Amino acid sequence: MLSVCIPVFNYNITPLVHKLMYQAKENNLDVEILIMDDGSEDRYKNTNRKLLSIPEVKYIELKKNLGSAAIRNRLAREATHNQILFLDSDSDIADDFIATYIPCLSADLSIIYGGRVHPKHLPSADKSLRWKVGKAKEDHSAALRSRVPNKSFMSNNFLVKKELFKTVRFDETIQRSGHEDTMFGMELEKKGIQIIHIDNPVVHIGLESNEEFIRKTEQRLETLKFLTKRNKDKKLMEKRIRILKYHYLLHKYKLSGLYKSLFRVFGKRLEKCLYAKNPSMLVYDMYKLGYYNNLD
Repeated sequence: MLSVCIPVFNYNITPLVHKLMYQAKENNLDVEILIMDDGSEDRYKNTNRKLLSIPEVKYIELKKNLGSAAIRNRLAREATHNQILFLDSDSDIADDFIATYIPCLSADLSIIYGGRVHPKHLPSADKSLRWKVGKAKEDHSAALRSRVPNKSFMSNNFLVKKELFKTVRFDETIQRSGHEDTMFGMELEKKGIQIIHIDNPVVHIGLESNEEFIRKTEQRLETLKFLTKRNKDKKLMEKRIRILKYHYLLHKYKLSGLYKSLFRVFGKRLEKCLYAKNPSMLVYDMYKLGYYNNLD
């Protein structure tokens, strides 16, 4: 009745799978757990391969890294059941996680997003930036996310019917991680498909170090630049992606050149501030705008 699809890269997914299986059996739910490894290191593969002993688990190792968008499309093709639940591998779930989704399986709803939250307390000082960004920009209730439903979509925890997914898939031209969620939400919006938000969040426990997250942020900005160059619907992108609004204003008021010069001088200092135990979200946004603007 339910296919749980989990892309994994360099993460031990065993605890999550055991929790999912326990909850499925507790709720008498027919479930398959489909895990696809996207080129992890051997130590993670060796650990996750042990899950093959569970009859309901299908574990696949890819020979070539596909990336965040393409691997989700392939997982959906491999799924046996009509209802697909996508989860990120670095997630933890509440005891009633599966039970909360069960009423949605029979409802005539298109896409349901459960949400994401971050640990209540900072796990370690070297992960302060990812934790702070998550708390400030992602830990939102269903009521708040529903104000602009398609903008608030993330692919870490959502339920979708397989027939619908065939009509709106992730953009496989996005080969590196970054904004595949944004573009998917926009495609749904253009087709008139609204995302339903509920309060059934996973806890994001796989936080990157400050250094890793800054580099990943830069990668996402490079992907965004690629997408804006080839996307015809720039107005919707500017409407849905805040950094593009500010970038547009820099050009409108002829401040782009000045901001480029300032970022070249002060960019490293801004980055250094992001390693603080309590990094400023304003500085983070300034850094992102400066990095993106310099990609011109």
